[in-house]
Amino acid sequence: MNLLLAPLRRYWPIIPIILALALFWRVDSLRAGYKADLASEQAARAVDRASYEAAQIEAANMALTQRARDEAEYQEKADEADKQIAGLRDDLRARLLRAEAAKGATRAAVAAPQGGGPRLLESLPAPAPVDSGSVQIDADTLAGLAAYAIQAREWALSLEKAP
Repeated sequence: MNLLLAPLRRYWPIIPIILALALFWRVDSLRAGYKADLASEQAARAVDRASYEAAQIEAANMALTQRARDEAEYQEKADEADKQIAGLRDDLRARLLRAEAAKGATRAAVAAPQGGGPRLLESLPAPAPVDSGSVQIDADTLAGLAAYAIQAREWALSLEKAP
């Protein structure tokens, strides 16, 4: 045992220096390893960030494309609805005009003389539109509102049938 302790006693001032150098070497090797790990992690994060940005750009483009498709579809449906409303309005206006003409013909028939009496006008002037407050209701307005109401009802019913 004395043989082992003799060199330690003789070189004891060098032993702490050797231990300190070994400790510094170990810390430096750990630091180098951590630096390498950090660099690889940063590179992986940069790749992830680039893929996230690419995915965001792709998703934004897809959303814009889908939005344009949806808007085109909605515009097409709106144009079709406008055509249907215009057709309904024209049909209702024609029906109202025929009804007013029929009323005028009935008035003219009633006003026709029953014998040799004096003749009245063949057609009486149509009554003025009814004034209910500040709203004037005439055949065009009534036909437009009715057509809009019919189309709105059909649209609401189509929503109930939609999946």
